[in-house]
Parts: sequence; C-alpha cells; structure tokens
Amino acid sequence: MGTLLRLVFGCLIFLPFFGLNSSPSEKRSFQVVAYNVQNLFDCDGVSLYDDYKPDYYGPTELANKLETLCKVLKRIGGEKGPDVLLLQEIEVDRTPDAHPSAVDALIAKLTEEGLGPYEFRRGYDPDKPSEKWPAVQCLTLSRFPITASKLHPISMARPILETTIEIKGTSLTLFNNHWKSGASSPEMETHRLQNATTLRKRIDELVARHPNADFLVGGDLNSHYNHSTVYSESMKKTGINHVLGSTGKEHSSAMKPGGLYNLWHEVAPQERGSDAWRGKWGTLMHILLPASLYDQKGISYVDDSFRIAKFPGLNCVEGAGTPMEWSNELDGFGASDHFPLVARFSKSGFSKGAEEDRSSLQQVEGSLRKVDFSQALLKANKWGPQSLAPANFGKVFVFSGVVSRSRPITLTAQGHRLGLYSFDPETRKILFSRKKGESLAGYGRLSRYRGQWQFIIENTDWLK
Repeated sequence: MGTLLRLVFGCLIFLPFFGLNSSPSEKRSFQVVAYNVQNLFDCDGVSLYDDYKPDYYGPTELANKLETLCKVLKRIGGEKGPDVLLLQEIEVDRTPDAHPSAVDALIAKLTEEGLGPYEFRRGYDPDKPSEKWPAVQCLTLSRFPITASKLHPISMARPILETTIEIKGTSLTLFNNHWKSGASSPEMETHRLQNATTLRKRIDELVARHPNADFLVGGDLNSHYNHSTVYSESMKKTGINHVLGSTGKEHSSAMKPGGLYNLWHEVAPQERGSDAWRGKWGTLMHILLPASLYDQKGISYVDDSFRIAKFPGLNCVEGAGTPMEWSNELDGFGASDHFPLVARFSKSGFSKGAEEDRSSLQQVEGSLRKVDFSQALLKANKWGPQSLAPANFGKVFVFSGVVSRSRPITLTAQGHRLGLYSFDPETRKILFSRKKGESLAGYGRLSRYRGQWQFIIENTDWLK
C-alpha cells in the first residue's frame, strides 16, 4: 500500500470498514479485533486486586467502563460492532451464584447497545472452580456460529482459549492469548515460553491433521514483535520469536515451516505501537497469521488491512497519541492501556495489495522506540485549576508553582497540591533535590496517583 493510503487508513478519525447494519454473511469481508480492555471487573466485592474492591470500584465505574468499551467497538465496526472479538483482562467470576459476572455485564451491555448478537466462550471453565484461577481471563465473541472450543492450561499462567467459528461452511480457528506480564523480565519469560510451547504444540497438531487449516493467533502476548532483538543480551530464547516463530516474511518461501507472519510488519516502524510504558512504545498486542491464510483456499487475509484503532478523546490522548488508560477514580474514566488491533479476512481468496517497495516494512527495530511528545509540547497549554478533569488525563501542560513537600515531592500551584514524578532516574534525582519553598516550573503529563492529581515529567528537558 502506498504512503498516502497508509496515512489515510492510519488517520486519527478511524471509520468503520462496513455498512452499519450489515450482517456477517452479507459482507465480502469480516473484522477480527484483538483488544486488552484493561481490568473489566464485576461488582461483587470479591477481587484479587484491592483497586477493584467496593471502596474503589462499583456499579458507576463498571457502567462507565462498559459505555466507553461499546463506543470504541462501534467506532471500529459500526453500530453492530466488529464480527469477531478476542478480548483479554476480563475478571474470572468468583461468585457465580450471587452476582452477575463481568462477562454477564458485558454481554448485557453489548445487547442493550445493539452490538452483535454474539456467541461467546470464556477463557476458563466455570463448572470447575479452582483457587488456582487467575484474576482475569480471555473472552472470545463471534457473530458467526461457534462450532468448537477448548482450553489449553498453562502452569502458573492463563490458559489459551481455542475457538473455532464457521463462515459460510468454512472453519476458522482462533487462539486467544494473554501471556504472563513483565515483558522485560527474563524470569517472566520462562512463563511466556510455556505459553508459546503449549500453543506451538497445539498448532503443530492442528496442521498435522489438516495441512491447510485456517487459523490465527491473537491477543496480548506481553512480548514485543522484536522481543528477541530488544532483549538479546538477557533472553537467549523468547516465546514469541524463537518458539512461536513470529516473522516479518509474509506469504513467501522465506517463511519457515510453521512460521507465523506478524501483522506489525504491515505498518511502518515509526507507527508500531499498541501501548506506551515509561515513555516508550510497545507492541504487546498481536495478530499472527499462518501461510494457509494466503493459499487461495478457505479463509484469506485481506492484504494491508491491519490497523491500530486510535480515537482521540475516546481511547487515545490528544496530542500525545498514547492510550487513554482506564482509571477507577472520579467515577471511572479512560478506556484501556492498550489500543485494539484490527484485521480483515474474507472467503474470496487472497489478493496482494498494491505493489511497492516493502523492504522497510520488514525492518526490525533494535530497541523500543521513545514516544514522540514534540507536538504535545508545542501545543501544551498553561495549567490551571480548570484543567483538573478526566478529559485532560495524559495531556501535557506547562506548570509552575512552589515545592510544598520534598518526599514525596509535592507542588502547590494556584491553591492546589499536585504530585510530581518521573520514571527517568536523572529527572527523579533533580526533583528530589528540590527543597520546600523553592519555585519549580516545566512540562508535565497530567495524571492521578492514589487519589491525587500529579504531573509525570518525562525527562530533564521537561524541567525549566
């Protein structure tokens, strides 16, 4: 796809791909969305996380979260929503006989909003309760009939949810994943290796029985597309690259047997990013495709259809372009700390996109790319008390005030107390050296921490 078209499709106004009221069977193609919705919990008061107990999370917060989620899904897929959803971070129900689960609440809201209708499968077996259940689960929803489903358990990690759907007599198998967190941790990579090994074994079994089987892998792998490159010194073996065989070689002879094409290679390197952590872009969300989705049989990938769904003011911070993460505070606001990934598929056979030099798209970045805040800094407004609103969460402001506390460092400005923090060690050193009564000014991203507004200062250049 040409540069101009990429800019159009990647623009901030992300339009639905299809007619608003069309059914899956009426469309020439259908959407698959992979989306970590960030801690969609129920309101039963029973939670493994303190932040999701009654003092911090209740019916109002849940309602606001579901409302935002539905708005995001409608922006992606129109009034009926996307055709297939691979969701992560939905709470496991620990009170099945007493309160509606997070899944129940979600399905009810989707129905109320006219999305779907969806069949669904959970990432755990509610008929076999266990204390070993994780806090959150995967959830697969489909507007197409679900013909089969199974769970693949992982020791000390969330199970892989395998679901098969039928599109006009053709089967497509979906592997919904949420691997162990801690992408930079070699210790956590041992768990992700278990995830990858289990999935690799299952894929090999499927292909051995059905060599042309159509399937895809999606979800939050808590691994970057370039994981083995970024952590080459600390991780000699990675789940996503070494075991699963994620590659940038699309539908070509260069793809190793059993290899999976990573759709991150469909966008330019400087556009790759589904999450932002400590000022750097990550690619923890994935959609991976086998060669069978290019073989002109059954289901085919629609070339160059991969998108990152960003909607400024809804799930994306205006100016910064980073995810507008969810917060339980102030009755709940934001969306998720991940952007949804979207791809299209059809039964019409694979057709290669516009010819162009795609060598740059196969490029693998050697490190995690820093978030570019240059435009946000140029457009930064002067902070004032009127700025303390959920709609401004994550935005960059110019601030000035007087240090009123040194540990933790607190700024008093226009009668308001705001915390100051930085993930950068050098910046923290400067902040903690400030004495009570000193003037302090600079740029900061508006945030909240433990009930208090604060500014996140990215680096020393943000301090005046």
